[in-house]
Amino acid sequence: MSDSVENYDQNDLGINTTSMESYDDPNACILDVLDSGQEEEAIWKNRSIYKLHSFIKDRNDENKFEPLLVSIGPYHHGKKQLMPMEVHKHRALRHFIERSREPAQEYKNALMVEVKKLQESYDQLDVEYLNNPDKFIEMMMVDGCFILEFMDILSGAPKDYAPSDPVFSYYGCIIHSNCVTRDMLLLENQLPYLVLEKLVSVSQGRDQAPQDRVRAILSQMMMFSPDMDPGRHMLDMYMTGLFKGPATPKEEADPIVHLSASQLDHAGIKFNKISSFCEIKFDRNRSTLNLPALNINEYSVSTFMNLKAFELRGTTNRDFNSYIRLMDSLVKSVEDVKLLDSQRIISNFLESNEAVVKLLKDLARDTVVDKHSNSYIARKEMTEHYDENKKHWRFGLKLHAKGWISNLKQTYFSNPWSIISVVAAACLLVLTVLQTMYTVKSFYQGRPGIKGT
Repeated sequence: MSDSVENYDQNDLGINTTSMESYDDPNACILDVLDSGQEEEAIWKNRSIYKLHSFIKDRNDENKFEPLLVSIGPYHHGKKQLMPMEVHKHRALRHFIERSREPAQEYKNALMVEVKKLQESYDQLDVEYLNNPDKFIEMMMVDGCFILEFMDILSGAPKDYAPSDPVFSYYGCIIHSNCVTRDMLLLENQLPYLVLEKLVSVSQGRDQAPQDRVRAILSQMMMFSPDMDPGRHMLDMYMTGLFKGPATPKEEADPIVHLSASQLDHAGIKFNKISSFCEIKFDRNRSTLNLPALNINEYSVSTFMNLKAFELRGTTNRDFNSYIRLMDSLVKSVEDVKLLDSQRIISNFLESNEAVVKLLKDLARDTVVDKHSNSYIARKEMTEHYDENKKHWRFGLKLHAKGWISNLKQTYFSNPWSIISVVAAACLLVLTVLQTMYTVKSFYQGRPGIKGT
């Protein structure tokens, strides 16, 4: 990445980045500064980005409504926990403008024409933004360029970022995609769709591209159908897609079977211990999943957590993350731990088998799977093998038989006392049957005219 991209003076773009502090009156209403003659009906019609009432947040987990990583728009702008992403948002602005070869002022001018409409989109806008349109438009530019850059990379478009870029490389986007997407779909964290339209239009040349061309470009970036109304902002677009049918990619994610080790064992799939993580695979011919040994103790927990974190931040591989997701899918209960322990795939040195289940569940949070990893390929091939076999009636009969036997063992032969009880009951049943037969025989032998047998 060139120094001119990374080391730049943000003032060259006309963007004020020093004033990110909170304001004294965050609940100032736009009505306070509107001309008295403006129709209220027009105000309500323009509004589409709302602030939640405090009582709703008070009786719910506030994190459900608060951004975790990135602020979009004015409501959460400048919050301390979101400041680290501000640097990356301004980098996105820089890349977007330099790539378009259009001056930053052209973008500001295009947005300034719509400044009143953009301000009225917000239910509660701080007076600072109402009285300072330049500051408001600068924020719209920064946030809009961030959305366009991030979504464009997610859709597969190559960009001029370094392969190791922590946010805007392909892997950087994958790592942050869930959290950023979640933040961009918060009610209070929205940007008017009009901002995105203006930015894309200016980026296509000084004459500004026609709306249909802009719509086509945005539909590819934002992954919605070109003939679908994108709505007023990202959340509106998402809801529209839910009920009208979004444009789904032809190559959808491969279905993966979510069956535990015990369930797979009932289906005839075996587990085999191997010596290396590089050899993880599913052997179709032998119906065997080859897995390395996993030693779990009080020290390895920390190691696993740090391995996962380092792989996400410091490498372009996702092999360990994919492996953790595979193990999490296999271990859903204590029985799964016992089964894999019996195959020497899990060596548990924690206080209980329940602790292993919880550990793998915690480890699997925020993992990112690589479709090219051995673990993912093994899961995919195992799914295909399972789906092919379950179509045959013999497989179904065998599966049910194993399930019955397993339930029988678990219910009646899980411990010595259960076994003794079952044996005693069986003996009592046999004795009862013999006694009944003896009684019936004696009865018929004692009747006149009936010969004994």
